[in-house]
Formats: sequence, structure tokens, C-alpha cells
Amino acid sequence: MKPYAKLLLLILIPMMLVMGYAMSSFELGTGDYVLQKADLSGVGQLFLGFIDSRESVFVDSIQRADSLARVKRDSLAQVEADSLARQRAIPSDAHILMIGDSMLEGLIRRMDDYTTENGYQLSGVIWYSSTTHIWAITDTLEYYLDSIQPDYVMLCLGANELFVRDLPKREQYISTIIGKLGTRPFVWIGPPNWTRDTGINDLIGSMVGEDRFFDSRNLELERAEDRIHPTRWAAAQWMDSIALWMNGPKVRHPLPMHRPEKRYRGNYQLYLLKPYH
Repeated sequence: MKPYAKLLLLILIPMMLVMGYAMSSFELGTGDYVLQKADLSGVGQLFLGFIDSRESVFVDSIQRADSLARVKRDSLAQVEADSLARQRAIPSDAHILMIGDSMLEGLIRRMDDYTTENGYQLSGVIWYSSTTHIWAITDTLEYYLDSIQPDYVMLCLGANELFVRDLPKREQYISTIIGKLGTRPFVWIGPPNWTRDTGINDLIGSMVGEDRFFDSRNLELERAEDRIHPTRWAAAQWMDSIALWMNGPKVRHPLPMHRPEKRYRGNYQLYLLKPYH
């Protein structure tokens, strides 16, 4: 027998003898002396307390799990309700306004296909060489919002600000533009970078939220002769990607749009503005 087994027996045997005597009905002794029995009531209480404690922990765990499940169900129901409410907020014949810089030229041609195919109205304002600064400090945006009364706004700005260093000021301009839109549903289409920017994309995305910002900077688009603007065909591909995203679950205000089966032309109102001086 191994030494540790012998030691274990030496400990257990006396304990068993003591417990057996304590639980027996006879007493040991000589004369007036009787061997005192050990009081095992504390051991029983300790065991029952342990059982009660384990049962309490088990019940608490079940209650917490049930509570978490109810919270999760309620949250999912609220998200689904919010999503349905957002979709109902966009009329089936919604008037969509696209505003932006020269990058909008190619996009709006393809967007015309989508709006005509899906029963929407479309208007566009292209302000050449415009920036968030120009749209913020003038009342041009308010003018077209008031005159057109769009149900949905798509902004395409930032291409002329890839190299700006005054990001705190740009933050103010972006905030002003968002404020001018009020409660209107909108998405902001980021510029299709032809080179790395100094932070304008990250700034816009952080301010409008990922569910309202389409990040275009990593798209591989064929460029025109200036090596900056996408070709007409590339701009159409760009718009296809945007439309797919706008129809998906990651957008705060989804805009249902089936991919057009043919090309349409001239079904929108377009306003062209000269560069601001």
C-alpha cells in the first residue's frame, strides 16, 4: 500500500469511529465516566445550508437567464418595429433629391434608371467644385429643400476636400449641413478617392453614422482622362453598389429599389450651379 493511502486510512478510520459512536444508541464508559458523544447537528445544518445555497444560486441563475431572454426578445421586437416604421416613412412615390459636386454627374444618370423603374421622382443639384464649407455657409441647400420638398436626400460631397487640414472646421460645416436637413431621411455618399485623403471620409462617417454613410474610397473604379472622375460606365457601377446598400438592412432609412432592367433618360430635373467665388 502506498504511503499516502495509509495516511488517508489513518485519518478516515478514527473519523468513522467517532461518527458511528455519535449516531449509535449505546454508550461507552466505566463507572461514573461515560464517553461523550460528538455533536453532529452542526454538520447536518452545514450540509443543508450548502444544499439551500446551491438551490438558491440555481434559481437565481434561471431567473437572470429568463430576464435576459425577455430583454433580448423585447430589443429584437423594438428593432424590427423601428425598421418597419422607417420603411413606412418613405412613400412609394417619394421625391428624391441628390445634391453634390461634379462626382454627382455620373451617379445621377444611373439613379435616373432606378427612380424611373421604381416609381420615384428625382431631382438633382450639381454645384461644381463645391465643398461642405460652401453648402454650410450659403442658403442654397435650404432653397432647394424648400422648393422641391424632397422625401429623401442623397448627398455626394467630399471629393474636393481630400487634402484639407482644417478638420475641426469641416466638422462644423458637416454639422451645419445635417442640421439644415432636419428630420428628412438622408444618406451621404463618400467621395470615390483616387488617392488617400487626410481624414474627410472618417470625419463624415463618424458624424452621420455608418447607417447613413456609403464609404466609396476603396472602390476600384475606372477613371476618365483626368484620372479623378469615374467614367460613365464606372459611375453606373458605383451607383449600383450604392443602390444595393440603400436597399439593405444596414441603412437607417432603407430605400427599396429593384435593379432597373433597361436604361431611361431625362426623367429628372437637374440644376447646374457654377463654382462659388
